[in-house]
Amino acid sequence: MTSHSQAGEDLIVAKCFPEGYRGNLLEIGAWDPVALSNSRMLIEAGWNAVLCEFSPGPVQHLVATYDGNSSVQVISAAITTCDDGVQVFDITDDAVSTSSQTVKSTWSIHGGYFGKLWVPTLPLDRLLSQFFGVLKLDYASIDTEGTSVDLAIALLKTEHRPNVLCVEHDNRIVELMAVAQALGYAAIHTNSTNIILNGRW
Repeated sequence: MTSHSQAGEDLIVAKCFPEGYRGNLLEIGAWDPVALSNSRMLIEAGWNAVLCEFSPGPVQHLVATYDGNSSVQVISAAITTCDDGVQVFDITDDAVSTSSQTVKSTWSIHGGYFGKLWVPTLPLDRLLSQFFGVLKLDYASIDTEGTSVDLAIALLKTEHRPNVLCVEHDNRIVELMAVAQALGYAAIHTNSTNIILNGRW
């Protein structure tokens, strides 16, 4: 198997499931169908996927790549923990589009800042209800540049909490683990960017 993740996270995730297993995954902050993707390897193995992204360029690329693949659903919205209506985000040419005010100042120096865009938001609970319903969520990846841990904690508190979860931790590991460990999860891999939790089959 070929890794597509930033630091081989997808290889670690794949080993958490039985060989040949085809499950259901959710990626919030999908960005690109291949580059830095925590879901591509599993999609190639036949998994069903719901991919969420709101930056226009990446959304177009995701849609073009997975057109005709009925196992992959692409959602063009910012996923939030509550109903936030339409919100403004800074849009860039890499995987850091965010509501953070630091992005504009950084990219005004280094280039790649496009500007502000008002984006529809979709509450996490509504997303889970509509796209998973009674289906089991086996794996989730969350990378939303600043709100990843908030979304991960919200997801863990739902009936759809996944067996395996990969989260951009933003140095909030202690906060995340306090919730995860109480629910029976263990951290099986941590690097400077991501943490992978296993809910122990």
